[in-house]
Amino acid sequence: MEEKQNIKVILNWLKNPKNKAISHLIVIFAIGFLFLSLAKTIAPPMRPQDITGTDSISIAQTPAAVEQSYEERLEKQLAEVLKKVHGVGDVSIMITLENDMMVEPAFNTINSQKTSEEKDSEGGVRTVTETQSNRQVVVLRKGGEDEPLVVKKSTPMIKGVLIVADGASSSRIIEQITRAAATVLDIPVYKIKVLAK
Repeated sequence: MEEKQNIKVILNWLKNPKNKAISHLIVIFAIGFLFLSLAKTIAPPMRPQDITGTDSISIAQTPAAVEQSYEERLEKQLAEVLKKVHGVGDVSIMITLENDMMVEPAFNTINSQKTSEEKDSEGGVRTVTETQSNRQVVVLRKGGEDEPLVVKKSTPMIKGVLIVADGASSSRIIEQITRAAATVLDIPVYKIKVLAK
């Protein structure tokens, strides 16, 4: 009985409020709350992969998602191209690099300089300049992890290439393989050695 009276009091207050602005806010709040409640019951639950994004799903599902090194990618691409050349046959390639890939991160550098004059007891003036430099790597937050902001990546220099091919018993095929590898990798011919399988 008492609950019915409370509801009647609230309904009467909403119909004839003393402050119309407050009653409008209460009605808007109630409607918004109703929509949120309905959205939770109607919408399907989100799976963890929906939150992380489609890119991470496709990477996680593919078995070849393991990132290849720079030299492995070069070896594979060059082998695929050379296999298509007439007379070369099956090819195995080994590339050696002089160094690793160089990555240059972005730095936030703060330089400060302070100049002061000091007078000694004999009347001489000495100027003192203090210079401070503070250098920090710029870091970006991606997916909860900190990554440095990369300004420049430089590919490593190729030290040498060894190519072992079925058709390398012919000097004409050896020359074709050597010139093709020199062109693709942009290295001098003397860095390439071709052997027969």
